[in-house]
Amino acid sequence: MPLASPWLGSVWLGSVWLGAVVAAGVAGLGVAAATQWHVAHDPHVVKGLRVLGHDLGGTAMGPALHARLEHLLTDALETRVALSLGDTPEARPRTASRRQLGIRVDDGALEAEVIAFGRGSASEGWVAGLGRIVDRLRAQRGAVDLAPITRVDHAVAREFFVDLKDDVDRAAVDAHLDLDHHRVAPAQAGCLLKVYDAMVALDHLAQAGLGCPTGLSLGTSSVPARVTADKLAQVDISTVLGTWETRYSAVGPDTDRTYNLKVGADHLNGHILMPGELFSFNEVVGDRTEKEGYRVAPVISAGELVDGLAGGMCQIASTLHAAAFFGGLEIVSSTPHSRPSAYIPMGLDSTVVYPTTDLKLRNTYDFPLVMHYTVNQGTVKVELLGKARPNGVVFEREIRTETGFGRETRRDPTAPAGQQLLLQEGYPGYSLVRRRYVFPADQVPKTRPQETLDQALARLHVNALSKKEWTLHYPSTEQIVANGTGPKSLKKKDPPPAHRIPPLQPEQRGVFHVVR
Repeated sequence: MPLASPWLGSVWLGSVWLGAVVAAGVAGLGVAAATQWHVAHDPHVVKGLRVLGHDLGGTAMGPALHARLEHLLTDALETRVALSLGDTPEARPRTASRRQLGIRVDDGALEAEVIAFGRGSASEGWVAGLGRIVDRLRAQRGAVDLAPITRVDHAVAREFFVDLKDDVDRAAVDAHLDLDHHRVAPAQAGCLLKVYDAMVALDHLAQAGLGCPTGLSLGTSSVPARVTADKLAQVDISTVLGTWETRYSAVGPDTDRTYNLKVGADHLNGHILMPGELFSFNEVVGDRTEKEGYRVAPVISAGELVDGLAGGMCQIASTLHAAAFFGGLEIVSSTPHSRPSAYIPMGLDSTVVYPTTDLKLRNTYDFPLVMHYTVNQGTVKVELLGKARPNGVVFEREIRTETGFGRETRRDPTAPAGQQLLLQEGYPGYSLVRRRYVFPADQVPKTRPQETLDQALARLHVNALSKKEWTLHYPSTEQIVANGTGPKSLKKKDPPPAHRIPPLQPEQRGVFHVVR
């Protein structure tokens, strides 16, 4: 039947259209709600969901998912990272795993994110539900790849880079005269790893995530050499300004000490001391460690002879000290041993202990000096090479007091009863004055027996160009004897190595002179 009017027809048709739209919306909400309810109760990972490039879709929640994620994260943290040190001699290929570098992940948060992805509740709004449906569709197309949140354990990272710094850092090597090959050995720049810059670069690497490129550029700085080849062009080594020799034993238990003498001398041979420059034995030679090639050998500690690493370095320092004394260098800092040494006159020795006890000298001349060391056939020899020196130098030692030494007896149950072992020979203690006089080369006065130079100068009415005086003290060395207390059936022990210090000869007592 036709409608009563066109207006009523339009209203009726609009109502039908609106009803259809509402019905479709209600049906859509129903489908979305049903889908959300199904997914919310599905005990498997959303299909197609990827983590670090691996498809985990369909993996059962719980232990199976936890195990797969743990495997993926372990592989990612064990991935090697190439460490780049730039264009340096230390830039050999180095790698480290992300775990070694201190990179860590929150695996619990990642697992929770995988479980929650594309899921919701049936009661959430239809807009949110449609959004989750879109997320799941994207996952099915392989467009969703979750990555864990990474951080840096800075304590682990700092320890790693400090250890790496020990391997990377290299001191600059000054240009020096290769005395054996009569050439100038070129300077080599040093290298330092910048630990702070490396930590910053590692933070950026961690922020980029586990899927980032596996490369880490570390900052280094170049340390220039103090002496370059051009500074040596005019070095004159035609004259020996000062020299001294000391003897050593190269047999039996002293072979390791001999080896140390050669290692230490190699650090100093060819070293150049520029005009006015301060020389530090500990700074130039460096720490005496096994890494540097040193061995265990006898050293003097608190007046007693014991085994220690780099035994023999004091002989290297004492020989240089004596050469510098007669070469006219300024003795800025020197320390005598706790007991006299067998290889050098008392008063010319100088002990060194890294880094606390140092031998320091200053080149007071207006030209460079070159140290020339040789360790060969039982002799350590030091020559200070430079231009001609017009002066003569006198070493004077005046002993003020001499004290006796004590004796100690120890029991040794590892030696048979009746056997006696001399562990350490006693030696007197001395207080003395050391003086250095400098004269014109042809005007060094001759002294009478037991006459000091000051007395000779007063008698001859002449003066020295310069005079310097030091007061030194050597404590007495206790004699230590061990008496065997073990069963007489024990085999007798071999006596310990003897390091006997010869007693002072009559001419060396009182006032003693050496002229060079």
